[in-house]
Amino acid sequence: MDIPDSIKLGLGDFIFYSMLVGRAAMYDYMTVFSSYLGIIAGLGITLLCLTFYQKALPALPFSIALGVAFYFLTRLVLEPFLVPLASSLTYF
Repeated sequence: MDIPDSIKLGLGDFIFYSMLVGRAAMYDYMTVFSSYLGIIAGLGITLLCLTFYQKALPALPFSIALGVAFYFLTRLVLEPFLVPLASSLTYF
């Protein structure tokens, strides 16, 4: 039974999402959560574009851009700033 108006993601989409989050899990929990949020935000942007264009769109471009950007921003900017603060229990 195939529903014609349903949203479908391909297997490649899920493979990329799992590879990005798995790579982030090799480093730190903070990068895992930020990569996950980037992927979800990218899917949201794709769904918004889908409502405007009313045709099939690839699910990966926004998710790739945001997921990888959040991964590197967290790893290179946020982590070196927050880990010393958390280790010394200084937040403000």
